[in-house]
Amino acid sequence: MSERRTGRPAGRNLILLALAFFGIFIYGLISALPGSVLPTLERSRYLPGDSAVATFLLINAVGALVAYLVSGPVIDRVGLKTALGVGALIAVLALAGFGLSVTKVAPAAALGSIFVCSLLLGLGANAVVSSGHALVADIASAGRNAALNLLDICFGLGLAALPLAVQSVQERGGLGLVFASMTAVTVLLVLGVLFSKFPRPAHPGSFPLKEAGELFRSPSFWLLAAALFMYVGAEVSVGKWVVTFLERDARLLAGAGLDAARLGELARTSPDGLSAFFERDPAGVGVATYALRTLSFFAFALLAGRLASSLLLGVARVNSLILLTLGSALTTLGLVLAFTADTPAGVRWWLVVAGFGMGPIFPTSVGLASALVPRIAGTAISLVMAVGFAGLLLIPPAVGYISSAAGGAAGDVRKGLLAVVAASGLMFLLHLALTLRERSRAH
Repeated sequence: MSERRTGRPAGRNLILLALAFFGIFIYGLISALPGSVLPTLERSRYLPGDSAVATFLLINAVGALVAYLVSGPVIDRVGLKTALGVGALIAVLALAGFGLSVTKVAPAAALGSIFVCSLLLGLGANAVVSSGHALVADIASAGRNAALNLLDICFGLGLAALPLAVQSVQERGGLGLVFASMTAVTVLLVLGVLFSKFPRPAHPGSFPLKEAGELFRSPSFWLLAAALFMYVGAEVSVGKWVVTFLERDARLLAGAGLDAARLGELARTSPDGLSAFFERDPAGVGVATYALRTLSFFAFALLAGRLASSLLLGVARVNSLILLTLGSALTTLGLVLAFTADTPAGVRWWLVVAGFGMGPIFPTSVGLASALVPRIAGTAISLVMAVGFAGLLLIPPAVGYISSAAGGAAGDVRKGLLAVVAASGLMFLLHLALTLRERSRAH
């Protein structure tokens, strides 16, 4: 991006891009946090059952939705520095609060503080997402979709990194050290934002309501946003439930040579014994390691899909809408086969297929949203994200509530994950409708 085009020195643009990429990497770490630590929190009775996990996810989703509703106007009126810095600071407070809850409060008394921290984490982390994407869309306006796909590779890196590291970190200092480490990393983002110079807000005097109304009158906006609703719910559900699925599903445990009934009885009678099994018994550690690495494999596949889509969009000039539709089809196929598989290997490798298909969907959708009304790109991005991330209110919690309804106290995560398959199928149909609509308008 040239200095003439952006009106800012190239060196400053590089610093801002680095901050955006670092922020999205941290968001990837935060997104992997529930999938990596929720099973431990549940076994330790900090979250007593799948219904409590579902409520945790629902509260987190409320924070995310508020972040997207607020951050767009803040970006356009007050500026990216405020939106990104405040979001990162709130995330720091939430992560520190989690650390205090699991180290200073007994499990029976910690549920309220954990729910509060979940709300704050959803608010802060997703303000970082909205700001980071708006910043890259502003700097790399000429190659927006390709640049946003590159940005979200950092999300995949974060999503993959935490599951690979979390067991060794827990062995050294428990969950408290996990949260303390993530708090320290996020503090670095706060400091980077504090000491960097950002572009001026697009609309410092007033919020352009008339122009924002153009978005709501556009059928393309609603098709894009509704598809993103399904996508976000499906992707986050995979990240937050796949470890639990691999550690608890009877068919998968039998495929790994374990007695699911015995583990279920252990869960009912001795939660500490179940924790010890997954943390110290070689067979249990093997299952937990395989589950966490499967989540990392999914994240690496997501990363590979975004790298491939960045090349396809930036070099081969593939049509963005065609790429979205093909990605949705591949995602749906992978999820159907992963969540009906009878072996852990089947779950892992079909999730890799689904992750690769998911790769282009989120960043390309954000790029298309920012082009709908370029004069208020920050607001356009945050509004389509607001609708999209509302999927967090429905789909990940639905997995937990369906699991509890179908399996009682033991849960039936396999049946709960049918909600994810349904969401992915609807996403494909919405992307197909959007592609057909835009092609007919072009002709």
